Amino acid sequence: MRNPGSRELRRRQARLESQQRNSVRERAQAPSRDEVMRRGGLLEGLAPGLVSRLAVASLAAGVLLVAISVLGLLVEIGQHDLFLGIVVVLVAVVMAGTALSITAPAFLTARGDRKAEPRNLQGPLVGASRISPTPTLATIAVTVGKNVEQFRVRREFFDRITSGATVVGLTVTPGLNYVQTLTVIRRDRMAVMKEPPVTRAMQISVWLPIISLGSLVLGLAVGCAIGVVLPLGENIFHPLVALALAAVVAGAVALGTRWYSQRLASQLGL
Repeated sequence: MRNPGSRELRRRQARLESQQRNSVRERAQAPSRDEVMRRGGLLEGLAPGLVSRLAVASLAAGVLLVAISVLGLLVEIGQHDLFLGIVVVLVAVVMAGTALSITAPAFLTARGDRKAEPRNLQGPLVGASRISPTPTLATIAVTVGKNVEQFRVRREFFDRITSGATVVGLTVTPGLNYVQTLTVIRRDRMAVMKEPPVTRAMQISVWLPIISLGSLVLGLAVGCAIGVVLPLGENIFHPLVALALAAVVAGAVALGTRWYSQRLASQLGL
């Protein structure tokens, strides 16, 4: 028969550890924007190989888009409507640059990760969530030395810590913070961590940055296409109208997504 005093002692120890986690979690500070971009931005936590493939795919799509617009420019030159073709090329370049703004920082970081040695870390687990700023990844917070560091991990790693993990060991790439391995070093069934609730607003906020950029690119394309097909004839106003429509539609999309993001932030109490 187990000693009741021993059980009560374990409960007190579990409550004390929970209070210590909450205290450390309150001292944790969100990383700066420069630090986030250095770690890959929206793609932080993904494998370097996957990031490289995404970057190559977005670059290929951008080059193809610009090539098609240049071909259209050559056609417009033959039809004596040079300025309209130039407007189409400019819009295509902006669209390609917008798409590359997501993958380019992460690609540069991934190149460094392939050459650098991964870090081996271990420390008390002080927080966890099933979502993170990187879609499809979860978040864990670990005390490393005197600091609290956050890592974005795959769901299978997250599932390992839900049943009382208190101390974990990680193998992490230095740039993208890609967690290669996660090992539970210490586990206490009495200290099961309660996961914070994940609301629908939180789930939308994870995808909102990518949706906003995608909507901006689509708005540029739709506005420019409407301007090009308008029956205005060959005059100086046709390319100006196409450029203005692209700017107006993209601006409306940007304002709409900004308004929605602010509304979402107020719902989340940010």
